Amino acid sequence: MKGIEVVIVTGMSGAGKTVALNALEDMDYFVVDNVPYLVGSRLLKSVKKRELNEKKLALGMDIRSFEDINEFDKVIEKMKEYGVTYTVIFLDAEDNVILNRYNLSRRKHPVSEKTLLKSIERERELISDIRAQADLIIDTSYTRPVTLRRNIEEVISLEEGKEIVVHFQSFGFKYGSPSDLDMMFDVRCLPNPYYIEELRPKTGNDQVVRDYVMKPEVSKEYYNRMVDMLEFLIPNFIIEGKNHLSIGVGCSGGKHRSVTFINYLFERFSKNSRLKVIKSHREEERGNWD
Repeated sequence: MKGIEVVIVTGMSGAGKTVALNALEDMDYFVVDNVPYLVGSRLLKSVKKRELNEKKLALGMDIRSFEDINEFDKVIEKMKEYGVTYTVIFLDAEDNVILNRYNLSRRKHPVSEKTLLKSIERERELISDIRAQADLIIDTSYTRPVTLRRNIEEVISLEEGKEIVVHFQSFGFKYGSPSDLDMMFDVRCLPNPYYIEELRPKTGNDQVVRDYVMKPEVSKEYYNRMVDMLEFLIPNFIIEGKNHLSIGVGCSGGKHRSVTFINYLFERFSKNSRLKVIKSHREEERGNWD
């Protein structure tokens, strides 16, 4: 259905669905939250029949939307049948973070179990198949609402002529690896600026750190092989219809080596007119560079 865009926002309860839908509404999407399966099906049929004037539709669907979780598969099948251009965004967060959010808000969790933690764990189990079908997974565990809004705007706003959003993200393994990556590279095998006293307080955003990281032949070869692999893979992801690609590079603390590589990858692939390229440094956003 050319000209009609549908975004389904789903995921774990307490992971930020309302914030994401508000961002989409500000992007001129017609937003319907807490959509039951039958209502969602009727809306999609209206899209097919061109009964909706809106060109962009955003549906908030969580575990409460379905009597049977397999109904989500039927939603996907209908969008494919109707020829709708769609994106499924799955919002996730760590169990302990969701637990704290619910304790602060004092809201009731939609899944009823003996304890709140058991409810969260049961929901995660029930919607695991939905997560597996998502085009984009966003981990909001340590993301402020304003950052989540920006992330939604960046990944959804594909400019004319752009075929895929490529998100490059640095992170530190000591803080855990991101759960929303399509590909991950480990650069802990490279010389670590942390052990150079004058470089320790600096980051991969500083040229002196970049120069130190990239000086060894092993760093240059690793980077070149990474670029070769991505230049081969990205066009094939486009052919397969993937709209978003999240690529992570990790080092020990997420401050020097991974940041250096992400900055160079961002600069390199931003020159490709087919790609919308964005970057983020997770540990900077979390305050772990201080």
